Amino acid sequence: MDDHAERREAALRGELRSALDGLDAPILTGMASALERDRDRLVGGSWGVDDRDGCLLTLAARELGAGSGEDLLRSSVDAVRVPALFDELWASVLARTGDAEAARAVTHRLVVEALARRPDQPDDPTAAESASDPAAFSARPR
Repeated sequence: MDDHAERREAALRGELRSALDGLDAPILTGMASALERDRDRLVGGSWGVDDRDGCLLTLAARELGAGSGEDLLRSSVDAVRVPALFDELWASVLARTGDAEAARAVTHRLVVEALARRPDQPDDPTAAESASDPAAFSARPR
């Protein structure tokens, strides 16, 4: 991998971590649960409409009972950034590895590591309620 591509991939990892840090706790919890259970469903460039594969928000939305990742986009600007950043990171890793399964494994690991680096959220009795209600994301101002 050339030096420019390596720097861009490192920057994308940082930007994705930053965007993940800006997501609401219920979305992050849903994302982490989905990645644990559906690790082979994570793909870039897909909203998961046809084949149950999907990007980070699509998997989180399914975990939370929402219709699609688009239902979570209204929660924050960072939620809008996550799919684009993930797709670009996916494309970079796919170009570097030349293999979709390898790209899936690498990006899955990178996202799990980014989620694990987040400090635990303080106990919030309303978080559990909103985690089960996708409409709560669009109703909450940011």
